[in-house]
Amino acid sequence: MKKAGMAILPLIVIMLLFLLVHLPKVAADQLLYVGNKKCIACHRAEFQSWQKDSHSRALDNLKPGNKGDAKIRAKLDPKKDYTTDASCLVCHSVGSGKPAAPGADLTNVGCESCHGPGSKYRSPAIMSKKKYQENRAGQHKMALEAGLTEPTERVCITCHNADNPFNKGFDYKKMIEMVKHKP
Repeated sequence: MKKAGMAILPLIVIMLLFLLVHLPKVAADQLLYVGNKKCIACHRAEFQSWQKDSHSRALDNLKPGNKGDAKIRAKLDPKKDYTTDASCLVCHSVGSGKPAAPGADLTNVGCESCHGPGSKYRSPAIMSKKKYQENRAGQHKMALEAGLTEPTERVCITCHNADNPFNKGFDYKKMIEMVKHKP
């Protein structure tokens, strides 16, 4: 039995060395949330449209005194500050508890809540106005391959679902029209 254990030891050491060598690459390949400010430069009209939408103020709903009637109906304390409650932040902020770039402002329901972590797809090779005008489909495909997500029903119902204490039913077709970016 002792010999079998000794034979496994070199294999474990080799596996650990392999992981140590590849760990920096794995960390570098990880998608990070970068925050809305990284999107504004190229997507100003979309950002201004978002600012008019209630998603841009989602965190305010968790503050004491806000949405009091809805909180009471949901059996929540309207005087309590829920802005640090992890179970609320999952839907009221961007990428709560997930990897983010240093300094990224992830408050409220922002760009990356619907479009996914932007660290890869925001690169100049993908988010180039000139390249986009030359080959819209190709650039869009590259962005999707780099982590861009579309605001599909599946994305929306991660928060707009029966587990949401404020759920009043969710009609995706109706709601997606309300949140489309309008200049």
